Amino acid sequence: MKTFFSAWLKLWLSLPSTLLLAPIPYSYADEEPFIADSVYNSGDLGRYVTQSYKTTKEIAPRFNINLPFTNCDDGSYIFIAPRGWVPDATLYIIDAEGNMVWTLDKQFGEVYNFAVQEYKGEPYLTFWAGNDAVGGHGAGTYFMYDQSYQQYKEISGANAIKADLHSFEITRDDTAVASLYEPHKVKLEGVKGWNSDKKGSEGYVWDTLFQEIDIETGEAIFQWRASDHLDFRESFVGVNKATHDDPWDFFHINTIEKDAVGNFLVSARHLRAVLYVSGETGEILWKLGGKDSSFEDLSDGQATSFVGQHDVHWFDPEERKSITMFDNGADWGGDHLHGSIGLKVGVDLEKMTTWVEQTYKHPEAVVSASQGSYQTLPNGNVVLGYGFNGVVSEFDSNGTILCDAYFQPSSRFTSGDVQSYKNLKFNWTGWPNTDPTMALEDDHLWVSWMGATEVRSWMFEDSFDGEKDWRRNDLVMKKGFETSFNLADRDIRRYVRAIALDEFGRHLGSTDIDIGTVATASEGQMSHSHSDSEDADSEEFSEEEHVDSPELESQDDEESEDGDEGEKEQEEEEDDDDDGEEDSDEDSDQLDDFQLLAGFGFLAICSGALVAWMTWGRRWSWRKVSQEDDEERDMKENDNMNKMSFDTRGGQGFGSKNVGSALWERLPKPKGWKGGSERSHDMEEGGEMLSDLELSDSEERH
Repeated sequence: MKTFFSAWLKLWLSLPSTLLLAPIPYSYADEEPFIADSVYNSGDLGRYVTQSYKTTKEIAPRFNINLPFTNCDDGSYIFIAPRGWVPDATLYIIDAEGNMVWTLDKQFGEVYNFAVQEYKGEPYLTFWAGNDAVGGHGAGTYFMYDQSYQQYKEISGANAIKADLHSFEITRDDTAVASLYEPHKVKLEGVKGWNSDKKGSEGYVWDTLFQEIDIETGEAIFQWRASDHLDFRESFVGVNKATHDDPWDFFHINTIEKDAVGNFLVSARHLRAVLYVSGETGEILWKLGGKDSSFEDLSDGQATSFVGQHDVHWFDPEERKSITMFDNGADWGGDHLHGSIGLKVGVDLEKMTTWVEQTYKHPEAVVSASQGSYQTLPNGNVVLGYGFNGVVSEFDSNGTILCDAYFQPSSRFTSGDVQSYKNLKFNWTGWPNTDPTMALEDDHLWVSWMGATEVRSWMFEDSFDGEKDWRRNDLVMKKGFETSFNLADRDIRRYVRAIALDEFGRHLGSTDIDIGTVATASEGQMSHSHSDSEDADSEEFSEEEHVDSPELESQDDEESEDGDEGEKEQEEEEDDDDDGEEDSDEDSDQLDDFQLLAGFGFLAICSGALVAWMTWGRRWSWRKVSQEDDEERDMKENDNMNKMSFDTRGGQGFGSKNVGSALWERLPKPKGWKGGSERSHDMEEGGEMLSDLELSDSEERH
């Protein structure tokens, strides 16, 4: 820690003297988010409001913040994947103030399910990309990106089946569990709406599968197929043509979670049920909700009447006492129950009962007929993503909304203009293997570093040739994605370098740019960071060297005889100048060391003064009262020595109603004191709150 602090101190002392006492400025170059803006919500600013940048071709959504996420800032970032009728599908990491941190630099088609997951002890970005226009699900690939934003793995389904977009979980066993879909021919006799006389007994369904996959080999460790374990009549979705080209999606899987005992919690949207599947046999152990629920609902049906649910998880996969989900409360069939909510239900797996533990509802009763997410954070808060609508909200554990933002006008909710399958929060540290980017526009420089999460400030340096003699010019705190640097009214050389610094002042990366004619400093001209004496010496040296040409012509030829001696003297003078320069460099180094020591000395003096004030300033009032009361007590004791009382326990009368108690009542109590005005018996017996005064009293008495 000392090294980090001294590095920052030395960095601060190395700045031009005019900046030493000035606060380090912020430079907010991004367009600020909207704050509960009615014009934004009306759609007059557009169906998807974005901003562009100087240093990248990428754009980012501008949030309309109803309740700032700075109120929920736990150091994590917001992860969204906007898509729909308006945006080009991509991924974003957004900070608590609504600023972009990172986005994809290429198009993958449609993207879903953006998250941070751990594999072999390391964090990775995971997401699905592919074709989502395949019967309400997807055919594509899952990607894993490392902390430098480089592709680490590309994972598809095993057995020649493409990965579905809905669910991809890296387990504690470092395997992956993923959802898949495949057309499959089955018997449909007895299914409502299926005419066996005209169509025969068989038809095609979108059979739902999930696989546990070895990430390294891509092979399936375990595979489960819904059609092998369910009665098709449990579906809430009517049968369609059920042909190979148009199969019936009777099940619609959207979440699979492997728990601590090796079984799988499975969400079946079109069954309106949650299944618990054996990891050994594939048998369905029980069902929560739907037409064949295994549980008695103790909440008048509220715990099992969810509709179109998404993102179902155990609250604690080891205890298995509660289940959380995003209850859409609506489906494409037109069923609308209560709007979309976060739902947490308790389950007793011995008594097979269930009940509602907590609900999380948006104050605007946002309804999303598809998609959505429910995430329990480490601090107990709950983040809801509203899927079909561009909304992300955070609640406390009791259901009170704390933070809320839109990235779509509220007047366009349910339109499908802007969607994001899940909106989540994660801690993330990005170390891009690229360099920062800098751009010049008019008299401003703009600098950014895509995905670099640890940058806290930018040190700007300038140089005449871009290779050496870099001079520190200014230090600007980073805020937002881009940071601007105003060149106007500034002594600036032709080449400018921006150095990214972390919170400890460490150099993370740099970039430089040729600003051309915008430069105001010319080579040979002293800058504001040099001392006045140096400027004066430079001017005096220039006047001594300047001689008019007529004077040279009038010099006598005899002076040429002394030329050789003059050259020798000049060489000696140059040698002396070189020695002087070396001494100057040494003096400069000594000055830097002196600045550092002086800075530490100043801080030490301030720290000492603070400690002294805290130690003696606060105790003085106690000691003053102690002296006055000692005198008063001595006088009373002399007058009343023969009237000393004894308590019922046989001890001498220094109980809770004696002189010591009176003194305690008059003593000023510490700030925040919540005790009574009298001392307790425990304190009188020498307990935990003995003050210096009491100790001295005890010594005097005995």
